Amino acid sequence: MSLGAFHFLLQFAFGWDNDHLHTFHIYGKDYGIYYEGGLSFYDDPWAVSLASFHFENRDKFTYEYDFYRHWLLDIRIEAIESDSNKSTPLCLSGQGMPDGTQYDEAEATLKLLEAIVESNDDTTFGDIQAFIDEFNRVKFNRHRLNRLLKNYDFYTPNYSQGLDWTL
Repeated sequence: MSLGAFHFLLQFAFGWDNDHLHTFHIYGKDYGIYYEGGLSFYDDPWAVSLASFHFENRDKFTYEYDFYRHWLLDIRIEAIESDSNKSTPLCLSGQGMPDGTQYDEAEATLKLLEAIVESNDDTTFGDIQAFIDEFNRVKFNRHRLNRLLKNYDFYTPNYSQGLDWTL
């Protein structure tokens, strides 16, 4: 998987919309996708693969997103499966969403439950979609994320294919 693809995978995993600049810091060098007015990078992020770094178990690197808020992810290599037959990224576990507090989760849950309880025979899925979207924004959902990952083309360098969170 390329660094460009990994950037979009992280966008999916954290529910971000690719609205801010980012950088990977790996072995003392910065990598990322260039956007007009942003940082310049020497290497093409779609040509640099994660495998090219020859990571070993417990190696670490960082990913910073949104230079104003300084969301810094420490990424650690847990295991390397060279004989894996998986062709799609897969999330095994997760906890919480960025900027999502327990209060936000409770509020979104209550609003969604209230919408369901107050529904009637005329209520459609579309009528409660906004409540579901808000719930998904603040509550980590591994199964939903894996459905998104399965349907996204991470291997085509396309900066505008959009991040569709509606699945």
